[in-house]
Amino acid sequence: MANLKGSSFEKQVKDIHHRLSAFGEKRHGRTDKQTHSSALSIKRAEMSKSFAEYCTNKGLEGKLNIHMNNETVKEFLNYRTQDLAKSSCENYVRAFSSMLEGLEKSNVDMLVTKDVFEEKMMEIRQMPDINPIQGRAINEADKLINNLYEKSYEIAVVAQTQLELGFRVSEAFEVVGNIDKYYNDGKLIGVIGKGNHEYTPKNITSSLLTKIKLVDNLPTQRTYANHLKAYDVTPHDFRYTFVKNEVEKRLELGQEYKTILKEISKEINHSREEMTNYYLKRA
Repeated sequence: MANLKGSSFEKQVKDIHHRLSAFGEKRHGRTDKQTHSSALSIKRAEMSKSFAEYCTNKGLEGKLNIHMNNETVKEFLNYRTQDLAKSSCENYVRAFSSMLEGLEKSNVDMLVTKDVFEEKMMEIRQMPDINPIQGRAINEADKLINNLYEKSYEIAVVAQTQLELGFRVSEAFEVVGNIDKYYNDGKLIGVIGKGNHEYTPKNITSSLLTKIKLVDNLPTQRTYANHLKAYDVTPHDFRYTFVKNEVEKRLELGQEYKTILKEISKEINHSREEMTNYYLKRA
C-alpha cells in the first residue's frame, strides 16, 4: 500500500483523479470503483477538493489518505451533508464511500472502515422526511430554547447561538467551543463556513456571550441532534428560522425586499441573494 503523491493537498487531489481515472475502459461486470464518466469525475473532484479544504481548516498536514480515518471522515460527512436533504445526504455518503473504496483498490493506504459509512447511513435513514411545503422554520423558537435550557444548558446555548446568529450546526459548535478565538469588541470575527468562506463579522449580544462563556463541556453533534429530535426539530431548522425572522423584522422596518435578500445572504455566508429565497421557500 502507498500514500498519495504530492507535497501539497492540491497535488494529492490531482493524484486522486489520476489514480481513479478509467475513461474509455469497459466496466461491464467490474466493481473497481474507478471513474468511467465525466459526470462522476466532476463529482469526485468536488468531493476530494472539499475533503482537502476540510483538512486544511482543521490544521491537518501531510498526506490526505492518512486523514481518511474513521474520526476525520465521520466529522467531514457530518459537516458536508448538514445542508442537504435526506436523499441528497444518502447519495453523497454513498459516493464518498465509493471514491475511497476505489482509492483503496488502487493501492492507496487509508484507515477508514465501512462502519463509519454504515453508521452515517443509519443516522440519515432516521432523519424525518420533511415536506418543504410544511415549512422548516420553528414556531415559537424562543419557547423551545427555554425548554432546552431546562433539559441541558449546553444544548440550549448551541441552539440559541444558531437561532440568533444563523450558523450551521458545525459552525455553532466551533464558536461555542472556541469563543475567545472569535470574539472581539462585541463581534464574532473570522468564523469560517462551508466552502472555506469567511463570515462577515457578526454582532453578538452580551447575554448570549455570557451564556457561551459558561459552557464547560459541549455534547457531540449527534447528541445535540437527538435532543432536538424529541421536539421534531433538526439543527438546520434554526438556520431557516433565522432567515425568516430577519426578513420579517427588516420588512417591518421598511427596508427594500431585494436589499434584504442580498444582506441576509451575506450574513448566512452565501454570495447569491437567491439563497435567501431558497431558505424562505422552505421556512
